[in-house]
Amino acid sequence: MGLNDADPDMVWWGAMGFIFFSWLMWPTWIPFAIYFLEPPGSKRKRTLLMFALSGLALGLTLYIPHLANPDWVKVAINNHSIAYEDTMFLDYFIPRELTYLIYVFLIVTPPLISTYFHMRLFGLTLIAVIAVVWIFLSYAYISFFCLLAGVATLHLIYIIVHNKCCRECPEIFR
Repeated sequence: MGLNDADPDMVWWGAMGFIFFSWLMWPTWIPFAIYFLEPPGSKRKRTLLMFALSGLALGLTLYIPHLANPDWVKVAINNHSIAYEDTMFLDYFIPRELTYLIYVFLIVTPPLISTYFHMRLFGLTLIAVIAVVWIFLSYAYISFFCLLAGVATLHLIYIIVHNKCCRECPEIFR
């Protein structure tokens, strides 16, 4: 998609599309989805809303600066995989590892604290995905994390197809 043709515009737009999902969509969507799934009277709703708003703030902080600074987006082939790395806005304030830790905390914790057993299992699935990426695939972790997160989505499809949350809390799904 441009890497072989040396088309920098196509590479940048492709990278921004990919980074949209990895840096903005995941830390926003997962906490908001868990928040909206949580039963109306749950004491966890307020905490989940804080996670959702924090995920949105982090996602915007990670994504928007790349629109204003296109040279921050560097795409390269690393061990036959696409690596998206260079500068991140938060690099100027905190170590990159702390950014990653905050990111992981914001996407894993909401499912783990959900009322629903199957959402907690999904949180464990995310932990497994992150562990596999960190241990075996760190040289192109963004690409592999998104790939394995897509695979982890199969767990969500299982939950939806088998209507697991409805069985746990039918009053929400009438």
